[in-house]
Amino acid sequence: MGFRPQRRMPDEDESGVRLPSIGVEVLPLWVTCVDVGKFLPMKLVFIAALILLTFRLVLGFKNRGRLPPGPRGLPILGNALQLASVSQIWLIFDKWKSQYGPIMYLNLAGQHIVVLNTKAAAIELLERRSAIYSDRPKSIVGEYVGTALTMPFVRYDKRWQRMRRAAHAVLNVRASAQYQPVQIEEAVIFAHKLLYDTSSPLSTKIARSASTMISTHYRLLQTLCIHSPTLWLQWKRNAKRTFQQTTNLYENYYNTTVNHNNQQPNLCVSLAENEVAGELTAVEKVWVTGAISAASLDTTTVTISYFLYAMSIYPNVQARAQRELDEVVGRSRMPTFDDMTQLPYIKAIVKEVLRWQPVTPLAVPHAAMEDDWYEGYLIPKGTIIFPNVWSMNRDQETYGPDADQFSPERFVQKSETGDAFVLRPEFENNDGHYTYGFGRRICVGRYVAENSLFITACTILWALHIEPKANATPNLEEKHREAQDILNSTPDFDCHFSPRFPEVERILQDTGLAA
Repeated sequence: MGFRPQRRMPDEDESGVRLPSIGVEVLPLWVTCVDVGKFLPMKLVFIAALILLTFRLVLGFKNRGRLPPGPRGLPILGNALQLASVSQIWLIFDKWKSQYGPIMYLNLAGQHIVVLNTKAAAIELLERRSAIYSDRPKSIVGEYVGTALTMPFVRYDKRWQRMRRAAHAVLNVRASAQYQPVQIEEAVIFAHKLLYDTSSPLSTKIARSASTMISTHYRLLQTLCIHSPTLWLQWKRNAKRTFQQTTNLYENYYNTTVNHNNQQPNLCVSLAENEVAGELTAVEKVWVTGAISAASLDTTTVTISYFLYAMSIYPNVQARAQRELDEVVGRSRMPTFDDMTQLPYIKAIVKEVLRWQPVTPLAVPHAAMEDDWYEGYLIPKGTIIFPNVWSMNRDQETYGPDADQFSPERFVQKSETGDAFVLRPEFENNDGHYTYGFGRRICVGRYVAENSLFITACTILWALHIEPKANATPNLEEKHREAQDILNSTPDFDCHFSPRFPEVERILQDTGLAA
């Protein structure tokens, strides 16, 4: 089944981007009634609303026996109140998994929600049936402020096809190799900052090393998670301004990078020069670069934070990785990508961090484009589908009884000679986790991200010894409960970094100057 273009929006701003009209068909029932009330006596409105509500409830009861199992909710509100006070809903979904099984149904004030708790369900629906599960949920407010152009959130239409094809052209396995020299340079600079910048908190150093766009992207994320806007009028007044400000930010980022290129490969230059990217409009092109750069920020910030945290509290893992580096790389030079195939334990560490603490524990939601059936259960058209990555990444049948723990050993085994590690055969060409998503919506930048995480981990472990500072180890379960973002929270901790051997400082300095 091919792409299904969405209905064109009637409003269009000066940049050529179409914005959604506020038609009756896209508003929840109670908002619809308010609009109709301008033209009908309130008594008739009340009667009409009551009839529609009764019809919806009767239809809901009729279909309830065919829907997947899930927690019982209230009339009209469904399960909304059960989730209203939960900061990280993936934790309660993980708890409910044992009661309701691999596929779970929720009703949020009339909106169908299906949570996929197992890889089997996710692969069947989001990959094998990707033709009808590759759409994104409609977000009225979000489309006004940028989801219509933020590639991970773009609806499954011709625009998404153009943007995805262009991004793939400059981020695929082969293309990702061109960014490796820059990634090595950034890893060296980061290691240098960890060692010598003693005035900044660790979290600040990590964020600065990832991107200076961090604050803007987090504001955007808070906007994008709004599905049904109850405060619509307040948002509408500022929506076009917010969208234009974000477009200007991304455009400035894109133009500055292209115009001041120092001959090093980067995403902006690649898109500017790539023939496939020529299909994009000017606005689409700057949003592709901005959104991908912002998404890579989240992956880098969260994953590197948990990598450093894990190395500080698991000194045996740190020591084992450093032994592998000493045997393969030695101490006279820094690691490069040429060493990757000989460093399976480092690769296992990267896989394990991404599995243990995924950046988006529920992934970006999909949407069903038509009615479908799975294991005898109805999934109605328009249902929002949440892949429960947190539960999949901690499935004991796949990862063993210690799936909640950090253990890179789950991905490796002893070599035939018994003196080194090799990746287990099932993980040689497998991510070993589900953090990058599924199907046609799988993370387009995963190869670049994987390379960046690998060389950063190699460089830090080769150069530095990592120790936790006194009273600086967080309670991760409490951190998860406190977090208020749609992303996994970063651990609030601090480390002490010291050179592993005397030559480190000189080699760091020489390599940094050469880069």
